[in-house]
Amino acid sequence: MRILIIGGAGGIAYNTAKKFAMNNHLVYLCVHTTEQLETIKKRLKDESLLMHVFKLDILNKQDLTLLDKIEYDVLWIHAGIGIGGSLLAMSVDNLKKNYEVNVFGIIRTLKKAYYRMEKNKIKGHIFVTSSVSRTLPFPFLGCYTSSRASLSMLVHTLNQEMKFLKSNITISLIELGAYHTGFNQVMIDNKEQYLDKNSLFYKRRHSINRLQRNIFRLIESDNIDKLSDYLVKNMTKKNPKFLLRYPKRQALFVKMFELFKM
Repeated sequence: MRILIIGGAGGIAYNTAKKFAMNNHLVYLCVHTTEQLETIKKRLKDESLLMHVFKLDILNKQDLTLLDKIEYDVLWIHAGIGIGGSLLAMSVDNLKKNYEVNVFGIIRTLKKAYYRMEKNKIKGHIFVTSSVSRTLPFPFLGCYTSSRASLSMLVHTLNQEMKFLKSNITISLIELGAYHTGFNQVMIDNKEQYLDKNSLFYKRRHSINRLQRNIFRLIESDNIDKLSDYLVKNMTKKNPKFLLRYPKRQALFVKMFELFKM
């Protein structure tokens, strides 16, 4: 397979890309910045791995022209950012920033890739990464989780709409649980920039941080390798399932929450 991965600078996406490459798939790996590009090139050389790497910022129209220049059977859009903090403390502009990447940028990328694949009559598949947290009202993470909720709903809706088309292209939604990649810790830390001394939460910021770190320490999984094996297995199937949720323990918790939440 020819697999294009967007948002592959590290963690889950890079580890999964390695497994694709080691299974003799042709991998196009895209990262957000030129600095990440140089780091990945060196890392691939050190690990003796063959991938084609590019800089692709999904908010950059020029970068997105890459989607028209290479051929791929599978597209995996794994890009995303997380801005932490209370909705009462952050500006609407920062809420927009999170949505611009996690919703509008991803949907814009998906549409461009879909029409390219359709035009070239490629029988392929598009995967979009979201999060199981989109159903969970985590305090001080509403900016991120609500953006993932919007993305998941749009992809669910698109999947229903595509049933009216005789298309060779299908779509899947990947909703991942919490993994210890550092992403969640960045959200915990970056909310500090929105807390001036007049903020409603300023005096309680340290206790809030401790609480969040303890929660993620309890729920985060360290087994990225097992997740990558699951993704490779399911993303290379002839007819992948629409909804992929992992790890199973966290997916089960989310199902229970969805059933019994008030």
